[in-house]
Amino acid sequence: MKKTKKKLTYKQMLDIMAGMDKTIQHQQMLLFNIDKLLQEYIDYKEETDSFKKFLEKKYDNNNKETEEE
Repeated sequence: MKKTKKKLTYKQMLDIMAGMDKTIQHQQMLLFNIDKLLQEYIDYKEETDSFKKFLEKKYDNNNKETEEE
């Protein structure tokens, strides 16, 4: 005989969704703080041109590799 699948209750589903929401909010907060920290570091160093060139070179190479696949 087949076993019937146990369905989650409404409360269990809400708990799962609340946990996912909390995780997403935490990740958003981390990204915001990292972006803010990076911007502050760039402003502190005052060497934006060399940093921008480095990033452009790095991501142009990365984009070319992605396009080839």
